[in-house]
Amino acid sequence: MNAEQEIDQLRERIRAADLAYYDGDVSDLTDAQYDELFVQLRTLEAEHPKLLTDDSPTQRVGTPLPKGGSFATQEHLAPMGSLESLMQAEEVGAFVERARKLLEYDGETPLTWSCEPKLDGVSANLLYEDGVLVRGLSRGDGQSGEDLTRNLLTIRNLPTQLAGKGPFPKRIEVRGEVIMSKTGFAALQQREETTSEGTFRNARNTVAGTLKLMDPRMVKRRPLDFLAFAVGLVEGVEFGTHEQLRRCLTQWGFTVAEPAGPAADLAAILAFRDDLESRRDDLPYEMDGVVAKVNEFELQQLLGRTSRTPRWALAYKFAPRLARSRVEKIGAQVGRTGAVTPVAHLEPTELAGVTVRNASLHNWALLAERDVREGDAVEIQRAGDVIPEVVRVFVDERGPDSKPAEPPTTCPACSGPLQLEGKFLYCSNIDCQAQLVGRIVHLASRRAFDIEGLGPKQVEQLVAAELVKTVEDVFALRPKREQLLELERWGKRSTDNLFKQIDAQKALPLGRFLNGIGIRHVGETTARDLASHFGTLERLRSATTAELLGVDGVGDEVAAAILEFFSSEKNQATLASLQAEGVEPLAAVRNDDGPLAGRVFVFTGGMTTMSRDEAKERVEALGAKAVNGISKKVTDVIAGTDAGSKLAKAEKLGLRIHDEDAFHQILEQT
Repeated sequence: MNAEQEIDQLRERIRAADLAYYDGDVSDLTDAQYDELFVQLRTLEAEHPKLLTDDSPTQRVGTPLPKGGSFATQEHLAPMGSLESLMQAEEVGAFVERARKLLEYDGETPLTWSCEPKLDGVSANLLYEDGVLVRGLSRGDGQSGEDLTRNLLTIRNLPTQLAGKGPFPKRIEVRGEVIMSKTGFAALQQREETTSEGTFRNARNTVAGTLKLMDPRMVKRRPLDFLAFAVGLVEGVEFGTHEQLRRCLTQWGFTVAEPAGPAADLAAILAFRDDLESRRDDLPYEMDGVVAKVNEFELQQLLGRTSRTPRWALAYKFAPRLARSRVEKIGAQVGRTGAVTPVAHLEPTELAGVTVRNASLHNWALLAERDVREGDAVEIQRAGDVIPEVVRVFVDERGPDSKPAEPPTTCPACSGPLQLEGKFLYCSNIDCQAQLVGRIVHLASRRAFDIEGLGPKQVEQLVAAELVKTVEDVFALRPKREQLLELERWGKRSTDNLFKQIDAQKALPLGRFLNGIGIRHVGETTARDLASHFGTLERLRSATTAELLGVDGVGDEVAAAILEFFSSEKNQATLASLQAEGVEPLAAVRNDDGPLAGRVFVFTGGMTTMSRDEAKERVEALGAKAVNGISKKVTDVIAGTDAGSKLAKAEKLGLRIHDEDAFHQILEQT
């Protein structure tokens, strides 16, 4: 193969990976493989400059915009570039030295850099005029982007108007990353088990796919965040340093990437990167490296840029968290909601400091799409603390007797029948042992029955000792006190405290009861809405489809799941057993004429005298409504300690804001 053919092949592979990355699909290339191909292409083009073309991936930013796409395109007011990605400390050293030479810095004078995380999300460009957001574009090809304004407006921490008194820039482009926190993505994956919303393979792909949705209401349901990191065009204000810009962005109401800090030299940049890599699993967002920028804006202007990247900023990537293994077996596991999902059992493999034996395959439809088979050589990836996933199959190494995996016909744990719903198989047996630990942990959680002392380890002990064989057995533990005391780490005090906790939570609000018993598709918010609408468990159990559809947030899928739950003989027996053990959900009194009727409350920050859940219950009992999001419909915002972006948004909207003392005065007056 000659150089021209090799260059053409490299360009095609990189372009295909770019398109998959931009659209949120899974590429056959890992990040490390992509970077390696990019370096190969850049090296070949340097060796054969006559073969360099303007449309080469090395000469452009982002991805070509789709022709006839669903979103209109507009030009950025200033080009939106990308950064030079470096993998080795020597490359970083060469970059820093090149910047010093271009600026004619001597060996003694420090050249200060500003370091921050390189977030693994999707870039966006926001245009504000006189402090008001007027549009939001994707990065696109760096010159133009798709108009995603309607979707970006749903992001909770994205300011629609700059905070503070101003004066604000006449026009300013604020660049940043749309990203999903690890906890938000984990919650979304958990919700995947209870909905047919789709498959969430990793946070970055989920963000990319979400921003391309045509219905902003669907986008709003996803836990997206916007973290600002730069500006493009600026009219009417000047910044001296990048650190000053970060402070200003924070004052205007933006969230910026943390941790961040200055670096006086190459050694400090390398140390910042190594420290962040060692702590990456403990940080709230996924990141794949660090960004270092020359701190002084005047020096940035002097350094300028190449056709593709600035000469004053670099990205130093973390080591890839990938490993090669082999699939020994494809099994099935049962989740808390009864979802039966495939899992790849692997040859034990060291990855990111742990020994990996299993990898997620998400659902049976995705397994068929990726065509992962027993005996396959695969590449696995681990991000954060989540279970590793298979990102690549080496099909060319597959043997002649290889066969596609088949989903089970019965539950692998209890042998009960399975139901197909969307892409998922479900076991509907509420007492299925594989579901039992997860169901009890959920039942005991703070926003359900709120039973302290029943965490995952304790519940696993009780189930293993056969002290608990069904969900309702939790409330029949007292006669088994002596058996409980024989278990490791169970003393008289902890045992008696557990019994007190269980007894205290037998009478609980209907909404928390419904959340705790684990009706498929019914989470905390829907449970509270059902309780408010029907008032009693008896009324809900006898509700018709039409009556259920009359509840806000309840659609056909949720209504069908509720009817199925209460019509199940096994579930009816479970509810009867709970009642026999003294568990009585309290009627939700609809106080439409209460002293707070018509008022809508939002709680933000921590409270010292009661939990936020208790505060919500108090105002709802007085006729008000408690919601999670800030909007013009909100009448009262209760700001506790460390109130965050909700408080800033409430201030911009001119909403009525109270501290905790004022909230107690409201309760006392009513």
